[in-house]
Amino acid sequence: MNKKVVIITVLILAFVIAVIGLLKTGNKADVPVQYAYIPTALIDAPSAVSEDTLSKSGISIKPFSTGIETVQALIGDAADIATLAEWPFLLASLKREDLRIVAMISTAKSMGMVANKDKGIEKTSDLEGKTIGFPQGTSAQFVYETLINSSNLNGKVKGVNLAPPNLQPSLVRGDIDAIVVWQPFLEKAIQQNPEKFHLLPGSDEVLNVVYFVVTTQEYINNNPDGIKKVLNILIDADNKLAANDPETLRRLSNKTNIDIETLYKLTPLFKFEVTIDSTITNTFERLSLWAVSSGLADETVLQRNWNQYIYSDILKEIAPDNVKL
Repeated sequence: MNKKVVIITVLILAFVIAVIGLLKTGNKADVPVQYAYIPTALIDAPSAVSEDTLSKSGISIKPFSTGIETVQALIGDAADIATLAEWPFLLASLKREDLRIVAMISTAKSMGMVANKDKGIEKTSDLEGKTIGFPQGTSAQFVYETLINSSNLNGKVKGVNLAPPNLQPSLVRGDIDAIVVWQPFLEKAIQQNPEKFHLLPGSDEVLNVVYFVVTTQEYINNNPDGIKKVLNILIDADNKLAANDPETLRRLSNKTNIDIETLYKLTPLFKFEVTIDSTITNTFERLSLWAVSSGLADETVLQRNWNQYIYSDILKEIAPDNVKL
């Protein structure tokens, strides 16, 4: 009798331990993927036009305004997967080495500076003594500092940290003299008064923005199927955007509050493709030099092997031809 009690007790304990283990790990397929993205940035158009599809696929979408916010959500466990550009990724990777790029979804010459001609700003050298707004910690900071340094204006202009939605109103009110940001905010600012506001010549050539889908190594280990689901949806969206599919552009117009005519004007700036190639490593090598020269990182970042921050196996499984690194 005692032997039976012992056996039953052992079986009950084993069952309890198994249940606790399941509760801790959970069934990853049943846990919604938390997806952080930037619907107001045209470079994240694949996410914006896929909102309904993502939601219907059981993915919890979380909109933000900048890549700094999406990566903070990721490292703060408020998101499992995030979209962001190269500069926020580099900054975040200085603190979290477990971040992984699972795909590049778009590239673009979509950054630049819009300046007020009434303030006498026709070229970069005219910025001396002026106030310039930009979202700090984003790719706009790189463009801002590159333009200022290239014209020997370091210390001769005032930079103001403003969120993207606040840049255009501040420029129109005259609180600031120029803005550095991405599309469609540049075009929207110009449209306020094309005679007054213009894209500063050459400012759109400073940076070819590279945009990623990012997660952590732990999430890759725990839920590769969730990542596959997201990438498959983005591949479909990128293909339609690249083909200028009318219905997809109409959806993008509704999501971003940009008229179709303006979208057709801006979309040639973008290359929409879910891929992994040498653009990623080349971009980080260039940005690393700037980060060190600006005092934002020490020289150890120059020794990094950026391939270690790229995880290509998932994309290679679902779209092998898209992996070119």
